[in-house]
Amino acid sequence: MAYNEQQAMINLHVMPEEYEQQDYFLMMEVMTAKSKEDRPLSGNAFLKEMGIDPENVTADQQGKEV
Repeated sequence: MAYNEQQAMINLHVMPEEYEQQDYFLMMEVMTAKSKEDRPLSGNAFLKEMGIDPENVTADQQGKEV
C-alpha cells in the first residue's frame, strides 16, 4: 500500500492525507487500470483481428473434433 501511495504522490500529485481518505478498492482499481490496447481481447475480437468473421466460422476454421 505504501508503494501505491508513493506513486500517487509522485505521478498524480495526490497528497498522502487525500490518498488515505479515498475508497481503497476504487483506488486499487484506478491504479491497476490498463489502456485499451493492453487489455485482453474477447474471443470475437480476437477472431476479427485474425481476419475471421465470428458469425461465419467454417468447419476448417473451427478445427476437427477429437
